[in-house]
Amino acid sequence: MHVGATLTLSGRRAFHTVAAHRRDRFAGGAHSVSFHLDGYYSSTSEELCMLGSGTYSMGDGWPKHLPDVVLRLRFPSPPSLKDPFVTGELKGAGFDAITLISYAEGDSYEYGQRASCPPLQPPPAVRGALQVLGASFSCAHLREQLVSSYKLQHVGSVPASSTSPAFLRLPEPRMHVGQAFVVKEAAVVAEGRWDSTQSTLCLRACRVVRSGPTSLAVQEQQDCGIGMSFWFPAVWTIRERSIVAGMLWNSSQGTAATASNAAAAAAGAVSASSIDFDINRDTFSDVKYTYTRVDEAKQRYFADVLRSHENKANKGTFPSASYSYHDFQFRFHMENRGSELGEAYPVTIGSAIVDGDRLPAGGSFSSWHAKVDIEHELLKVSYDIYTRHLPPRVNWMNMSSPVSIEERLITAEGVYDPKKGVLCMIGCRELEGSTDCQILITVHFASLDAKAQGHGRGVISSLRAKTDPLFFSKMDIALFGMYAEQVSASISRMDLESVMLVVSTTLSCIFTALQILHAKRSLEASASTSITMLVVLAMGYVAPLVISSEALFVSRGTEYAPFQRKVPYELKQAMLRVPTLIAFVLQLRLLQLAWSARRSAAGRSKDGTSAAAAAERRALWVCLPLYLLGGALTIVLHMANTRRAAREDSLAVRVGPEPATLWEDLASSAGLALDGFLLPQVAMNAFSGGKVRAVSPWFYVGGTVVRAMPHVYDVVRSQGYVPSLKPSNVYASPLDDRFGVAWDIVVPCGAALLTVLLFLQQRLGGTGTGTFLFRSGRTGEYQMVSTF
Repeated sequence: MHVGATLTLSGRRAFHTVAAHRRDRFAGGAHSVSFHLDGYYSSTSEELCMLGSGTYSMGDGWPKHLPDVVLRLRFPSPPSLKDPFVTGELKGAGFDAITLISYAEGDSYEYGQRASCPPLQPPPAVRGALQVLGASFSCAHLREQLVSSYKLQHVGSVPASSTSPAFLRLPEPRMHVGQAFVVKEAAVVAEGRWDSTQSTLCLRACRVVRSGPTSLAVQEQQDCGIGMSFWFPAVWTIRERSIVAGMLWNSSQGTAATASNAAAAAAGAVSASSIDFDINRDTFSDVKYTYTRVDEAKQRYFADVLRSHENKANKGTFPSASYSYHDFQFRFHMENRGSELGEAYPVTIGSAIVDGDRLPAGGSFSSWHAKVDIEHELLKVSYDIYTRHLPPRVNWMNMSSPVSIEERLITAEGVYDPKKGVLCMIGCRELEGSTDCQILITVHFASLDAKAQGHGRGVISSLRAKTDPLFFSKMDIALFGMYAEQVSASISRMDLESVMLVVSTTLSCIFTALQILHAKRSLEASASTSITMLVVLAMGYVAPLVISSEALFVSRGTEYAPFQRKVPYELKQAMLRVPTLIAFVLQLRLLQLAWSARRSAAGRSKDGTSAAAAAERRALWVCLPLYLLGGALTIVLHMANTRRAAREDSLAVRVGPEPATLWEDLASSAGLALDGFLLPQVAMNAFSGGKVRAVSPWFYVGGTVVRAMPHVYDVVRSQGYVPSLKPSNVYASPLDDRFGVAWDIVVPCGAALLTVLLFLQQRLGGTGTGTFLFRSGRTGEYQMVSTF
């Protein structure tokens, strides 16, 4: 059969974590290559042979050519458990040979002998297929539920021995279910059936043997003695919270239909529990949770935690059963282990299993579930706590080499005191094949009324003796983040700031339009307007339109994903850009009028230079060094801060906003030039000595108010604003100007001083209040003129 095809190989070196002892890596970058092939498929040999060439790009825009490419693939016909793989090789002159392996799929698959599950003693509590898979059974949906990573653990009386498979002899064996069942150093393929009466998947698995670079074989007689079963647990505990559970056993003696075979299988059985962390529990309403360590946690709370903090009781209101469960989840960093971060998500609150993912299925959980389990005003809770160890000195924006991140899970349960905001739990974690359930976790939440940054503080400590191998030193943790009410307030604040930004820009348009009318009515006023002032204002309008406008005006939806209210992209851009664009166009029109009037005045003078132009040049020699000096000081201070940050401990984890870049510091300093936009006009008036009312009061008073209002608002905002990990300011943004206690006083006062000086100059003229120097246009001499 003649075949033509395009083969595309693509990949992304994606972000991975070392989850519960997994060792994955991150390297960044993406690439792809396409091959255009032509050849033949032989049904006799079951092989496909194709020739062609390939092209790929290194990112520089110029495609590279790969000639003389050969593709060989072998297809099983029909695929079965004995022969389940499509295998082949891709060779070419410009790259090393690439082995291709795929699991054969399709309706032509031939099933072998019927797989059976052994009777379990006692049988597990299993969720029904209706709750897990929906009203209609779907093999595709079942496969989606099974694709996960699993931890393996011996549950029988026969531990792993030298005769056990290699993956079972590892300290912490893991298994991943995908197109094939891959178990660390080994791979198995399986087939079976879904038992609808027990809601269990029963499988018979065979080990895969690699006999060559492109040859995989299944030796059915020797390596098909592995039985597997998978189900969906209906009961969770502190030790078992798997979405999918299973069992592996030795089925080489038969189908385990007899009691003796069942006992033999159970003796060497291995349990499998899913360990993937990304869980969506919005369909887990039928799962029941059984608390087993609450009494111990309660005793610890009354005996140790509560007594030691009697005189340090938290004041205010704290999250309770009537609040959103997002108030119970938190992120933290370990103060004495700067390279470790963590996240804690509630699994249950009371008897209700809640959504542990960041995106909630509903805004809050039913308070009825919580009230049932309240005893002595304490609320039963359980958590999944993840800790991540970050490598030191990592540039997350530009990583050229793989980076390992270790992530571990602590499952915990205990009690929460809603009156004092104290969480006390007993935790369990796995470490090198052992399970440690002697961990005490204490968290003191910050009050909902607190205005300071932070979510609270806590301690993770070991209850074991210091001589115990599983003992670890106490870890102090600092919580960061925001409560749901604070997030909602921040979103409302940013919505208000968006409106304020549009209103202020619209007012600038109105004031500029009034100045244009003023300039058209008086040619002398237009010629006496400072070109430098108009250029500074025009640059202030064009900067957000050209340079990183998306970064300057961050969407509140990207900052607070769990609570986002999506604004259409086109509407958001129109709100933020159109008024600024109109103001920029009006500013250009005003600049054109002033330039035309200046040239007309120069043409009427004898020497071709107007007095306004001469005063403009002298004013520019005053203002330009000030602008350059401000930029130089900004660069020097930025470099000094960068060196200081480099000298700090490289293991420290930053939980606040990232330090400003050089461009962000320069942009903030440029905002000072816009605050003092009247400086060129005041200097020009001082050198010209004229009394021309060049600038309309609407323009200079209104412009000053527009520039001063962000600083006034910053003072008001600081009274009730709770900073977050990613503070976002749409109006009065640090990317637009300098803000702080000192700047919020100096900038409005300085702008007001320039406004007063300009008012006096245009009303009284000159540089004084009693007598002023004017330059005589005819004689070139000076004369004293009284203003009274």
